[in-house]
Parts: sequence; C-alpha cells; structure tokens
Amino acid sequence: MHADLLRLSPALTATLQQDAPTPHEQQRLAVLDSYCVLDTQPDVLCDLVTELACSLFGTEIALVSLVAEQRQWFKSRRGLEAPGTPRSQSFCSHAIGQDEVMVVPDACQDARFADNPLVTGAPGIRFYAGAPLQTADGVRLGTLCVISTSPRTEFTRAERLTLRQLAAVVMARLDTLRSASYMDSLTALPNRSRLDADLQELAAFGPEGGGLSGKLTAVVVDICDRIYLRDMIKALGWDYVEGFLIQAMDQLRQALGEVALYRIGTTTFAYLERRDRWQPQVERVERAFAGTVEHQGIPHRLQISVGIVPLAQCGEVGELVPSLLTAADMARESGVLHCSYEQPLGRQQKHSFELLSAIPGALLSADQLWLEFQPKIALSSGQCAGVEALLRWRHPVHGVVSPALFIPLAEKTALIRQVTLWVLQHGIEQAAAWARQGRAIPVAINVSARDFDNDDLVQTLAVQLRRHRIPAGLIEIEFTESAMSKNPEKLYGRIQEIKRLGVKVAIDDFGAGFSNLSYLKNIPADYLKIDQSFIRSMESNYSDQQIVPSMIHLGQKLGFAVVAEGVETEKCRRILHHLGCEYGQGYGIARPMTAADTWDWIAARD
Repeated sequence: MHADLLRLSPALTATLQQDAPTPHEQQRLAVLDSYCVLDTQPDVLCDLVTELACSLFGTEIALVSLVAEQRQWFKSRRGLEAPGTPRSQSFCSHAIGQDEVMVVPDACQDARFADNPLVTGAPGIRFYAGAPLQTADGVRLGTLCVISTSPRTEFTRAERLTLRQLAAVVMARLDTLRSASYMDSLTALPNRSRLDADLQELAAFGPEGGGLSGKLTAVVVDICDRIYLRDMIKALGWDYVEGFLIQAMDQLRQALGEVALYRIGTTTFAYLERRDRWQPQVERVERAFAGTVEHQGIPHRLQISVGIVPLAQCGEVGELVPSLLTAADMARESGVLHCSYEQPLGRQQKHSFELLSAIPGALLSADQLWLEFQPKIALSSGQCAGVEALLRWRHPVHGVVSPALFIPLAEKTALIRQVTLWVLQHGIEQAAAWARQGRAIPVAINVSARDFDNDDLVQTLAVQLRRHRIPAGLIEIEFTESAMSKNPEKLYGRIQEIKRLGVKVAIDDFGAGFSNLSYLKNIPADYLKIDQSFIRSMESNYSDQQIVPSMIHLGQKLGFAVVAEGVETEKCRRILHHLGCEYGQGYGIARPMTAADTWDWIAARD
C-alpha cells in the first residue's frame, strides 16, 4: 500500500486490526505492500534466476519467496507446485530475520524444522539455503532460496556469495517492476495501477464498505482542461509542459499537506480522505489555484475541476477511476468547482460506452441503420425543393436510439467519419433510385467538422456520383458553423473541392454556433439555414422577431438562399414568406419519413 496512505486515518486502521504485528514488522509489511507484487503474474527474469539457481546449486527446488503477514508467496518457483505456504511453515520467515544467508544442512536435525509439515511430508525438505531479498533501505521482503530433499554437509562461502548475488538480481528486478508498473515516471507519484492496488488492500478492511473503505472518499483534481493543455504544448513544447505539470503538482501538494497523492492522468491527480474531511481540503485546493501557477516566468490561470466519489458507492475497485473522471468532467462542463459522483452519471457513462462500441457493428448490419427524409419547400409555391437525409438506428438491445444521443458520441471519435460515409453512400443511392423513377429530388446530407480533416469526404462523393450517374447538383452537403472555428483555411479548401464536383453546400444551424462574419463572408455556400431556435419562438418572442429578418437579409446579401428550420405552424410559414425567406423546413411542413412515404408526399403536392 502507498506508504503515505497509512497516515490518513491511523485511528481507523487501528480499530480494524487486532493482534497487530510489531511496529518493525508493520513497517516491513508496508514496504512489501508498496511493491504490489503479491499474487501477480509470473516474471520471466525471476523464472530465469530460479532455473539458474537449481542448475548452479544442484537442487530440486528454487523459490523467490515473499513473506507476508500470514503466508509466504512464491513470485517464481522451480520444482514445487504449491504457489505458497502458511507463514508458520515457512523457512524463509526465519531467513528474513538475519542479514546473512541462512543455511539448514539437514532440517531433520534442526529443532526449528524437524516437525515442520514440509519436512515430514511433501516435498520432504532436508537442505535449505536462503539469501534475503533486501531493499536499499535494508528492509527484507523475502528470500531467494534453494531446497533439496537430501541433506548436505556444507554450503561453501563461494556458494553463499553466488546466492546473495542472484538475490540482488531478483531484488533489482522487483524494484524495476515497481517503478515501471506503479510509479509515474514524470512526477514519481504512485500511478493509477498503484491506486487500484491500494484500493484492493483497503477493501480487505471490511465487507461492503463497512470497514475503512466505507469511511473514505476519493477525490480527483483535474488542474486544466484538455484544450488549454493542447494549446500550451503547441505554443511552448512538451518539455515546458512537463515542468508546468510538476509545478502544478507541487502547488497541489502544498494545499493538501501530508496526503497520499496519485497521478492517474496527464492533468489529473487523486487522493483518498475521510468523509468528514474532504470538503475543507477541496476548499484549500480551490484557494491554492485561485491565483496563478507560474513556470519559467509565465503565469497560468487555471480552471480546476474536482470529482468526488465515496468509496462505498463503488461496488468494484475498477469503477472508481472512471467514476472520478466522470464527476470531474461533469464539474467542468457545468462550470462548478466540484461535482459528486451519482449513480445516474455512472449508468449514463456505461450506456454511452455501450452505444459507442456498438456503432461499428451497426454500420456492418443490414437492418440496424436506415435513413428518413424531411422535405424542405419553397415558401412561395409550397413545392418540394429537396429533402434532408436523417440517420436512424434501432439498437438490438436498446431499441430506437435518438440521433441526438449517438451522433454527438460518434463526433468525439474517428467513428463519425465512418458514419458520414455510410449516410453519403445510402443518401446518394436513394437520390439515384428516385431519379430512375422519374423524379429528381435533391438530397441534403449532414457532415461534421471532423469530416473535413481528410480526403475521405470528397473522394467518396466523387466515387458515389460516378457510380450512380446522377447530376451532382442533386446532392447537398450541410455543415454547421462550428466547423468554421476549427480550421477555416482547411474548410475553405474542402468546400472548394466539393463545389468543383458540382455538389451544393449549405451552412446549417446558423446563429447557434460560431457566427464569425469574417469567416462566413468567404464561404462559397449555396444555402444558409437559420437555426430552429430562432424560428420556433418567432411568433411570440420580440427579440426573435427582430433578429430573424436581419438574418434573412444578411444571408441574401452574402449571396445565400435562406432556409428557415423549425417551421411548425402555418402562421410562421406565412411570416417567413412575407419576410422574403425562400425556403422552409420543419414539423409544420412535414416530419421525417421513409423513402416510400417521401415519394408519396412529394407526388401528392405536384
């Protein structure tokens, strides 16, 4: 267990431990726990050492033995099936009491071991030699021992030296494993794996949170958001950022005092505290970061976020870190300092992960995804001017999933590109099918900002247009204003490529996003779609009544045909027509519908 963790509540641990070992033995056991080596997987180097020991000393058995409170456990073993023995039967528990190699020439003649079950029964130990596994601080964790079923008259000084040298190799290996597996290389703090291991130890203090773990709360501090860190890396380099992170860690440690701090992510640090003490500590952390973190003369004003999770709420150790990170993210998104984890957050996170992981299978399935189409009309004539393709998903377990849920999830990953390509392929295929039936129906397809990052979008458009042999003008690509804020130069280039194919382009959700007119005036789009939030309340909201005419006028002055989204009443439709808006779309005109129903709806209006 992380040694500093023992400081957080000695009174609690004392009440949960009876017949505690001596202080010296407690220290030894704490150091052994800090290695997190008990009950771990075999290690190839330790196995090579025990194999070599058997060969060098001519014994049937060689062990890397670690002596715990009630047992000895073998990190490596040759010639013995059992993974460990009770400590009461352990030769090694005697060997760790001395600095030198302990040699037992004949166990049957040694009063300490003559009646030992390992001597009187299997494996029938007669000869034993054990060299202590000793840390740099002189703490003996166990031994490297060799065992034979035959007694020996001597174990030479050279042999003892060799055994000690092999034990030093094993100890060096254990030190390396601890550093590599349980220590953060930048800060030298215990890492996420170390926290998980410590939580496993705490769970042993009491069932179902009734013991020490039930009296503790886990806290995570995220010192800055990902965008700020990314921008810092771009501007100042990773070497600078590493120094900044160490400076921020020092500031955090000063605020917390003596606490077992862990680094569990690039910018996230966690610790455990009593339930009645975490709140004043968080307030100290807030005060510590109310000013700036200064590194190499550059001040950084950080917006920290804190996640709070009572250990008793986590049924399994593996749930804690995801729950902490979820709570910290919720705090940051909500603009508050800290957020306590609640079960609905965890269920929502699990549900989101299930959906995200199911998207690749849905893309390959023949019956999970389909398109519906929502018409847009010319407000002057009422005739259909095209349709917008809208993706739908019926999950085999969760049923119909709202695109408002799974599309934002996909947009956070590279999966959105695959989703967009699926919609492109099937949207163009449907437009071609309608064209073959004698009706040219323009189809608009939504794309995300990430779709402009590579050539897939333009290449797929070109391939599908050639494959289906339809006029490129029947296809329209819609993107939101947010895409303009990511990389406007790249966006301009991609749109020019799309326009060269003959495909139409629309700026979607205008007014609800970035709204930078200097970008907007240079976008070679065909349509400007006013966001529905302005249209739906236009009949009763004075501000919208003033804003919408200005948006229509602005769009037309910039050369766009204007589409109003969210038209839900006939009165709204008449007002928009009176204001000079060319096109409308919304539930008051038509809801999204299947391809067959779309055909019938358009035919009925002709």
